[in-house]
Amino acid sequence: MITEDFDTLPTKEKIIRVGAEIIVKEGLRKFTAKNIADRLGITDAAIFKHFKSMDDIILEIINRYVSKCSKSADEAIRKGRNAREILEILLREHIKVLEETKGAVPILCFELSRSEDKQFSQILKSFVENYKEKISKIIKEGQEKGCIKPELDPEDTSLFFIGSIQAKVFAYTILEKDGPIIENPDIFIEQIFYGIFSPEEKHHRH
Repeated sequence: MITEDFDTLPTKEKIIRVGAEIIVKEGLRKFTAKNIADRLGITDAAIFKHFKSMDDIILEIINRYVSKCSKSADEAIRKGRNAREILEILLREHIKVLEETKGAVPILCFELSRSEDKQFSQILKSFVENYKEKISKIIKEGQEKGCIKPELDPEDTSLFFIGSIQAKVFAYTILEKDGPIIENPDIFIEQIFYGIFSPEEKHHRH
């Protein structure tokens, strides 16, 4: 899905996608203009026609992920009729953005969390905080309606959502896999839902 029309993409888009792939597969040390240029068959100078610096490429990858995930969460809240529907739409959209950005942002979250460079860590921290708040609110509403287990802590559960996606990216990276990061979104979503929805809700679902 992501690579099939790669050749037809504008050069700027190719730089972003190849850059993201290098971050995930090889780490930030290998994220250089030369490595990106070599893979695209262009010069280093051509990269800097589109971006002022390598940091600007990272910023574009992060901003794209943050913006799309935040928008899709708001859209899920508008579209979904109940907690299950909202969370399902939210997760499916998050997985789409994750695949588009090759899993680079969860890796950057880890690599930049202790970085001296605050411009990146601040954006990522704000995103996680806001995203966590949105999911917590959906969890609370689900608990009030009786479909989500009442004993769960909404904040912890929202972090479980975010952490499950992070874990998939780390497994993908460590095992040096290819293809989609989350091979079967349906199963992944069911695994998460199994832990949070009440038995009545699960029974009703099936």
